[in-house]
Amino acid sequence: MKSKVYMINHQRGWTALLTECNTFSIVEVLENTMPELGDIISGEIESLGGETLYNETKKETLEVFIQDIYADRSEALRQLNIHNGNKTQWEIL
Repeated sequence: MKSKVYMINHQRGWTALLTECNTFSIVEVLENTMPELGDIISGEIESLGGETLYNETKKETLEVFIQDIYADRSEALRQLNIHNGNKTQWEIL
């Protein structure tokens, strides 16, 4: 399945991937560089736990831990700790 990097919390190393089903998978990046907003990520995005995903935009693998699947936008914002008080830590597409 393909997804797009839609939210990033740089301090936590977490991203929210917008899936083809219009839900979010919450992903902790364990190794490699953080993907950027808009990057296309493919792999087993709707499976909890450790996974190796592929960043099609940068042509590199990502070692991740998928924390949550099928989250809506408000749940993704909450899990990535995105709010007005910490604007320097996050980005949203």
